[in-house]
This record gives sequence, structure tokens and C-alpha cells, in this order.
Amino acid sequence: MTRKGIFLLFLCTLPATFGRLPEGQDLRELKEDECYQQCFHQTEDSCPDVNSPCRCQQLANCKKAVVCCDINDQTLKEQLKCANLTPRQHEIEALHIRNATLEVLHLNLPEWKYLRSMTITDGYVKNVSEAFPKMSMVSCLNLSSNGIQDIEIRSLVNLYKLSYLDLSHNNLTQVPNFKKKGGVTLDILGNPTISCMSLSEAISKSVITFNNENSTFCQTTKDFYWFQSNDLVNVSELRRIKELENNCIPNCTCSPYVLNLGTKVPRVHTVEVNCTNSNLLRLPHQLPPHTATLDVSNNNITSLKELSEPSYKELIFLRADNNLITSIEPLEGTQFKSIFELLSLRNNKIKFIDTYLLEFYRPAVSVRNVYLGLNRLTCDCTTVTDFKMWLQTKSDFIKDYKEIMCDTPQGDVSVIEIDPSKYCQSDETWTDYLYYIIAAEVFLLVSLVTKVSYDYWVFKTAGYLPWPASKMPKLPCDWLCE
Repeated sequence: MTRKGIFLLFLCTLPATFGRLPEGQDLRELKEDECYQQCFHQTEDSCPDVNSPCRCQQLANCKKAVVCCDINDQTLKEQLKCANLTPRQHEIEALHIRNATLEVLHLNLPEWKYLRSMTITDGYVKNVSEAFPKMSMVSCLNLSSNGIQDIEIRSLVNLYKLSYLDLSHNNLTQVPNFKKKGGVTLDILGNPTISCMSLSEAISKSVITFNNENSTFCQTTKDFYWFQSNDLVNVSELRRIKELENNCIPNCTCSPYVLNLGTKVPRVHTVEVNCTNSNLLRLPHQLPPHTATLDVSNNNITSLKELSEPSYKELIFLRADNNLITSIEPLEGTQFKSIFELLSLRNNKIKFIDTYLLEFYRPAVSVRNVYLGLNRLTCDCTTVTDFKMWLQTKSDFIKDYKEIMCDTPQGDVSVIEIDPSKYCQSDETWTDYLYYIIAAEVFLLVSLVTKVSYDYWVFKTAGYLPWPASKMPKLPCDWLCE
């Protein structure tokens, strides 16, 4: 054997790393070693002659590659034998089947075990079932353009060397599981019903590089993140979701909350941040961009002062139940006060509530809910009268107004149920006396003005002063009148 022949044989026996052979590549231009360094893919011109009884053939330039055309369930195994692809024949490493009509593609056939590149395209394959044999060598699997409706979820778990998976232009609803240490290149373009949930799980389990990422979409469901309908989401958006989840602030979890379905590209995901049960002593100083909802319940937070930070400017939902917050005064001057839709501060240490901080000035906020229950206020006459009346008028917004308590020596009593007379009795008695005194003073003043006016009229008309004015001694200032 010549040196060149030995070198080519050595290349053919090396483990191959596959990339897809360009559509339309002329077989006569291929060198022997190039056959197995690509994801093996041939045009229709490479099919056996239509008059040939064997619909599979080995290629002249690529002796370890086989091309089959126009086979079906009944003729599959027989035709593979025509090209020496049998369970005992380990020399064939690449296979391309075109225009197959298969009700079920069985992946457990021993004929597939030693292939490195397996391509079945441009046919009709309804379902793919079973799993590849253990220790299968396939590193490139192309099942594109077959109209496949279902691939059994564990069909690919034995492909430990899988590096390229093309499932494009089918009718799949989920991505099958595959085991691979390292990266996998995945093409799922043209599967309009592929589940975003399934694809998201695949991204979580493996390092995936997508072909045609910006033009590949998946189908959402009502239980997938924020969606309440079936919408198409770009795969690149799923990537941003995973980046958000992996780069959240310490001791918290981040997830998408709402997707802005406007025309802006890239579309904006608002963010939900959950920091419950994290032993926080303060609100997070920096929230992820576009945070819309924050839950910091069950911590040891004492203040809301961080609400004035720039990263809180889009926050509309805040849950801070079961903390040590003492006041709602930090709401003053914040963007949150104007735009919030939910504020929940149940079971904190709030002793006084400034009602003007909770007035609702923005009519664009159609739904606004406040929860303040289980806070124990320091009650006085003002609390049990003015604040009680305010609560009754805001009952549509203060959802748990009946659970706001007065801290009394006898125990907790609902502000709504407390008797004002127990706090305002003394004050009301003195108020009544003051009203009486003021009324008497007004009466005396009016009487005095009336009497003086009458005396002046009598003096001008009759020339004398009526009694008792005539009996009063002259005062030093009387000369002013004279």
C-alpha cells in the first residue's frame, strides 16, 4: 500500500467531529477524509439509479458512507444489507436516507450502533421510538424535514458523543433528552409547536448552541412563566431568561414576570425577584433592570428607605410581610408611591399610619391593593375616629382593614371595632364646655354692640343718654366722643 493510501486509511479510522456538509456538494469533489469530517448529507443526485433494485449504495469516493432513497418500513433492513450496513459490519460510519416513508423509526436497531453520522431527511416519518443501542457512536444526528410528530423522550440518552442534532422542519412539541458532556449544536427551526417549557429544560441541562437562533420560535403555554395564552417566543429570549435566573442578586431568585409584546426589539422582560426567608436586614440596594415585583417577606427588614433607589423606579408590586418595618414614611417622594399596584406590609411593627401616603392620585392604576393587617397601632382619639373613618372609606383598597389592630392594655382590638368613647370621652366633655363659652361670648358681644348703638341714637335724637349710660361716671377717653 502506498504512503498516500495508508494516510487516507488512518484519517478514515479517526473519530470524526461533524459539521453539516453543504447542500449540493458534488460527490466527485469530496476527498475520502472529508466524507467523515462532515455531518453526512447528500443531494438527490447521489441516489441509486431508479431502475436499481437496491435503493442503498456505498459511495465510490466515500467507501464508509451509504446513501439510501425511497425506502419504507418493509424494505428498510433489506435495503441496508444491499450496502453492507449490517449489525456485524462495522466499516460503515455515515448514512443518509432520503425520502423515506416510515410510520415508526426504530432507533434500537443494531445497524445504527457504529454509525458516526446518521441523516434521515426529506421524507415522512411519523414517530421515532425506542433508544439507540448502548454505547452508540453517533455524534451527528439529522432528522430534519420529515414531519416527525413525536420522538420518545429517552430516545437519545445513549448518544454520549452527540455534538450536532438537527430536528428542524418537523412537527415536534418537545425536545428529547440527550446526555452530553460539553456542548451540543441544536437546530429546531420550523417546529411551530415546540414547547418553550421543554426547550427551557433542555437549555438548563446542557450547553446548547442554536443554529438559526434568531429565527427559531417556540410555543408558550399557560403554565410557562408569565404567559396566559399560546404565544410564540424567540429562542434568544429564552436565553435571556436563563441569564436572568443565573445572574440574580445574592440570596434571591429572579424570573421573568411579564413579556412586553410590543414592537420594540429586543422585547423587554419585566422581572420578579423573590428574597423570602433570606435573613435580610434591609431591602436589596440594587434590583435587576425592569424589576416589577419584589417579595421580601419573612426577613428582618426595618425600613423601606431603599424604595427611593433608581433601580426601584419600575417596581409596582411589593410584598414585605412578616418583617420589622416601623413606618411607611419612606414612601414619600418615591416613584413607587405613584405607580404601585400592590403594597403588602402585614405583620410588621408599624405604630402609626400616615393616610396621605396611601391616597390614590393616579387614575391610570385601575387596581391598587394595600395590606396592613396584624400591625398594632398606638391608638388615641384621632386614630379611633379619623383613621377609623378613613379605613371605612378605603375598604375597597385596604383589603385587610378589619385586621389592623389597636395595641391596648387589654390586648389587640381591631381599629374598626373599637369604641371611640373609651378614648375620646374626656376630650368630648371639655369640647362641649368650650362651645358653650364661645356661644355666651358671642351673645354678650352682640348685646353690647346693640346697646351702644341704641344709646348713641337716643343721644343724637333726644339730647340725653338713656339709663344706665347716664349714670356711668365719665372716663378719661370720653372727650373723644364729645
